[in-house]
Amino acid sequence: MSFKDKKQLYGWVIYDFANTIFSMNIITMYFAQWIIVDNGKEDIWYSFAYAASMLLVAVTMPVLGAVSDGYGKRKPFLLTLTLGCIFGTVLIGIVSQNVALVDLRVYLALALFIIANFSFEGGLVFYNALLPEVSTPKNIGRISGLGVGLGYFGAILGLLMIKPFVDGNLFGLKLPYFLGGGREKAFIPTAFFFLLFSLPAFIWIKEKAKDKDRRFKLNIKKAFNRVWDGIIHTKKYPGVLRFLISDYFFEDAIATTIVFMAVYAQVVMGIGDEVKVWFFILSTTFAVLGSFLCGFITDLIGPKKTLFFVVIGWIFSLSIIMFTHNLALFWIIGSLIGIFLGSTWTSSRPLLTSLAPREMLGEFFGLYSLSGRAAAIVGPILWGGAVLFFKKDNLFVQKVVSLLESFGVYISEVTLGTIQYRFGIGILLILMIVGLLIFVKVPDKFKRK
Repeated sequence: MSFKDKKQLYGWVIYDFANTIFSMNIITMYFAQWIIVDNGKEDIWYSFAYAASMLLVAVTMPVLGAVSDGYGKRKPFLLTLTLGCIFGTVLIGIVSQNVALVDLRVYLALALFIIANFSFEGGLVFYNALLPEVSTPKNIGRISGLGVGLGYFGAILGLLMIKPFVDGNLFGLKLPYFLGGGREKAFIPTAFFFLLFSLPAFIWIKEKAKDKDRRFKLNIKKAFNRVWDGIIHTKKYPGVLRFLISDYFFEDAIATTIVFMAVYAQVVMGIGDEVKVWFFILSTTFAVLGSFLCGFITDLIGPKKTLFFVVIGWIFSLSIIMFTHNLALFWIIGSLIGIFLGSTWTSSRPLLTSLAPREMLGEFFGLYSLSGRAAAIVGPILWGGAVLFFKKDNLFVQKVVSLLESFGVYISEVTLGTIQYRFGIGILLILMIVGLLIFVKVPDKFKRK
């Protein structure tokens, strides 16, 4: 590999490191807590804002992917959306510290969050579509795994880099602008680090010259029609639609696991916040290792077989979590879930590139984004419905408990008190199984070089 090719590779993989700094510190850690805890707003406000941003991604990204195919370029779209995320995050930081009225401050911040998260999620479409630019059929799995692994590494380091601003001091030194700390002090530094670490991608990645469709004009109606035609005429691209549908069910379960596993660990397993931090650091570390390992396996046996075994691993892990009370076993399964989490995206991206024609990758990664983002809306709603409905005084639950007792299986009062969460895991398990049944008929086009 030439020095030029190595620079392109480094630029691509480090972008995964950069964008997870945003996802960890804004989506997962600080913004939701700032809305709910610091400003006293209900959780539903954050949920609505998050859902709105994901809905925008689901609606627009297949079309923008088709537009990028028409222009023959991905990088300008990635740059525009990255800057949109960065500036949106900076503005959240400014609003959070300078608007006095609580309601106005929160509503403005939520509106800016919709823009920032839409831009972040949308940028991933064009980032994924750049994968063939920096890889070959022989190493695409390893490079995909390298990107995912560095992404999880970015999540860990991102927390450590932002923590001093939230605390208000750096190794005992007071930071003038961030004096006193607070969750709102995380927003602007997060945007800065995202910008800093994303620069190599835009400097080093050089897209190969492609024949631009000179007949192509920016026509939204035609772009929608092109996406729809891609869905309807799947006989031209065997396996693409089946893969996207199966991926929807996988993403339903995975996205919900990411969002609610901390709640499950607290309520069902009784793990406090201090211990929970180390639980998630351990899981994320194994996600890094799993991403790298899965990359080599993908190149060895192909993305189809690899993803099949990864989903089997998910089903096994969720089944154990649904029934276990053992903390040691819960920690072990948490590490396994980390491995399968990193492995899922490491193998799924090369699989889609093997099924879709190269000149239409923007469009099909847009559909891939549509599948995942729609799942990120629906999955948590299914979980919430299960937790709301399947409580111990529910008639269906009582009948299930009676049936189990007739077979000599008795459920303790402690378990009954949190049984709705175990039903929630059961819903995720069903989603994974349905996805796997659809996935098995996806064609395997892997040919070992």
